[in-house]
Amino acid sequence: MKKLLSAFVVAASLSAFAAWERVGSLQVADMATQGAAVAKVGSFIGNPLAAAGMAAAIADSPLLKFFGPMRDKTPMSFALFLDGEELAKDPSDAFDSLEFAVLYPVSISKDEFVKRHPGTSATNNVLVVKSDLFDEANSNKTTYVVFSEDGKWAGASDKVEQAKLALTEIPAATKSMDGDVARLRVDEKAFNAIIAMAKAEEGIDAETITALESYKSMSVGLRVSDLGIDARAAIHFKEGSESSKCGLKQLGQNPFAFAGKDAIYADVQAEDAGSSNQLTEESWAQAISLCKKHGLDLLKFVSMGKSEKGFKLVFDVAALCKAAKEKDAAAFEKFDFEGFMKEAQGLKAAKKFTSKTPAYAFAGVVKGFVPQWPVAERFAATLPEAATKKPYAASFFSISSTLKAVAGEAVAFVPEEQRVMMKPVLDQLANETKGGCACMFWRQGDVHRVFFRISADECRCLGSFAMAAMMFGMEGDSCDDDEDDADDEDDDDN
Repeated sequence: MKKLLSAFVVAASLSAFAAWERVGSLQVADMATQGAAVAKVGSFIGNPLAAAGMAAAIADSPLLKFFGPMRDKTPMSFALFLDGEELAKDPSDAFDSLEFAVLYPVSISKDEFVKRHPGTSATNNVLVVKSDLFDEANSNKTTYVVFSEDGKWAGASDKVEQAKLALTEIPAATKSMDGDVARLRVDEKAFNAIIAMAKAEEGIDAETITALESYKSMSVGLRVSDLGIDARAAIHFKEGSESSKCGLKQLGQNPFAFAGKDAIYADVQAEDAGSSNQLTEESWAQAISLCKKHGLDLLKFVSMGKSEKGFKLVFDVAALCKAAKEKDAAAFEKFDFEGFMKEAQGLKAAKKFTSKTPAYAFAGVVKGFVPQWPVAERFAATLPEAATKKPYAASFFSISSTLKAVAGEAVAFVPEEQRVMMKPVLDQLANETKGGCACMFWRQGDVHRVFFRISADECRCLGSFAMAAMMFGMEGDSCDDDEDDADDEDDDDN
């Protein structure tokens, strides 16, 4: 009777959910790779305790408890599905049906797995487990598990069809992850749903829609290398689309030379790199005019220069901090942000994405501040791989230089009695690192590749910033407590 009931449940589940469309996948590396990545991040930020906490969280994974240990040097995968009927009927709502199944590299046999889960029954090679994948103690849920013929893989889901479909991920899962800790793949069907969803949203501009319509598929991987935290992407655009025409011309020699010595941020693009991220004199004038119309005189705090070498945006941090400290109502409180955004979206909606663009160069500067190294030198130190590529676009940004540039002004917001305690952390924030956040785009045939890195020393800077934020938060809480205690004393006196 029990077997008959299990067979009925499996059959009902299979017939009810037979239209699932695979739209992507997420791969996660084996435990050893995850642990090594966490340890490196801990060494980058100079906080081994944080790394230990992350490692403990990985070791406590509910999937480990459900399946047992993963096989060494083999990733697990999450196959992503949308309801095929919803996708065909109304793609704009298809993401409401997004679900996933797990493909797990088991190290125990099918019989051992059954012993781990008392009460498990089997019908037509499908195991029916009275437990939740992510909450083993929850016996109110049912998980269907299907083992591969060689017994090395298990597909699992709360839907039978999805559990079986998960096994089709095996060929991809057996390929090298090239050092990635995680890798996300998005298929064309997913982009079709994303485009439909974007078109149904209010306020989405035509430029964004056109750019999205160019996408065919994308793969993004995250890894931790000796040089920092890396994100690498491979993008396939639809043949003949506007985006597919970008990147056919490369940057020249020393493209960051224009930025000079004082730039903290720089962005360079060769001809025909695409219009998505390019500022023009017209768009800058529109932004300034629109801000003023809605109550903010932006020119009090920023200025824009334009020359043959490109744009240079100068931030006056001292003026901004002065206005903030003095609570300059005229500077901020009259600004109608909602009205500004609404009108700005309307202006952007009139633009169209085009691949035909002039060479572009943009630099960001903090008034009165000169970093220790020029952008060109820092980009090369952060992303030395660029020397062997032919990028059509590249950018660099330094968090450490930004923090040093603003720290002197921002310290005025720290109450004087707290500055002694905060001084070591503030001094740490004032230490520039040569590395930073660097990114490049290049073509490999029809594939557009992206490489972004946060350097190891920049990670350390982020760790110091997080520590400073925590200390400032604790000091703020302490002050609040002191005020509450004083109020309580006053109440007692009354």
